[in-house]
Amino acid sequence: MSARGAQHASEAFAHRLCRFLNTMRDRLPPLFSLQAFEAAARLGNFSRAATELHLTPGAISRQVRQLEDWCGQTLFERVGNQMRLTAEGRELLARLGGPLAALHEAVYPEPEAATLQIATLGSLARAWLLPRLDRFIAAAPQVRLVVQTDYALVRPPPRVALVALRHGRPEDGGEVLFDDRLLAVATPALSARLGRDAARWPAGRLLSHVTGDAPLWLAEAGATTTPQGPAFNDAGVTLDAAEAGLGLAVTRLSLALPRLRAGALVQAHPLLLPSPRANLLVIRADAAALPVVKRFAAWARQEAAQTAADLKAWAPA
Repeated sequence: MSARGAQHASEAFAHRLCRFLNTMRDRLPPLFSLQAFEAAARLGNFSRAATELHLTPGAISRQVRQLEDWCGQTLFERVGNQMRLTAEGRELLARLGGPLAALHEAVYPEPEAATLQIATLGSLARAWLLPRLDRFIAAAPQVRLVVQTDYALVRPPPRVALVALRHGRPEDGGEVLFDDRLLAVATPALSARLGRDAARWPAGRLLSHVTGDAPLWLAEAGATTTPQGPAFNDAGVTLDAAEAGLGLAVTRLSLALPRLRAGALVQAHPLLLPSPRANLLVIRADAAALPVVKRFAAWARQEAAQTAADLKAWAPA
């Protein structure tokens, strides 16, 4: 092809590309607005989103308003001095994480081998993380995972690819992946023997998790005794004890759900009480922009959205 012919071909391609981009511009919201919304929703604060994206809080606010105008929905609502996601905002965040992470990876591909550290609790790892982790591994086979189960917060050097999955109060920091509910569980045989009246349960048959929220549930259910059965410092081991028939355990639905579905445990009382704690994703600011961290966070949000739906739909047989 001559130089003039190559120039004409290049100009024709550029013209077609411009027409395509103009068409897509009418169908898709501005990418920058999506990025600003995702950061503000994930971090729960316009100021923190501004810091991450090297903008001002006002710029983040303008981009979010532009996105709200484009989609015709309110994505944030002001509650006191805080901005909280609306139901529409939560749905958009759950759908948006994966595509944005994929776009970032396409532009800034990860190195062939990357290591991601996941700090979490043993109970959360067994009941929630491990049953789902194969999907992340299939999507990112080049990432080597190091899962650390400990109650102490890990403090690695700056810019180490580390995320934490925790169970705590949202005001203590972190992004809420999904809320939880408290309930009492026991083996089918023990539940049938003790009945469903919490006021009649013997104290020696009440197991306890030493850092859990069982007292809140017991008070609401009308229990009149303080647990005198074995106590454990791990919520998963507490459930192991309940499954072994040692007693009734007040626990989180997210931890008990696999055993409830399998029939190893049953709900021993009809009360499902909203937990004051939530399941959190904690990412240090200096690691938030690392591609492998962004990829895991997007995956965790998608899995958490399904978990939230499962918990909401739970009803004992």
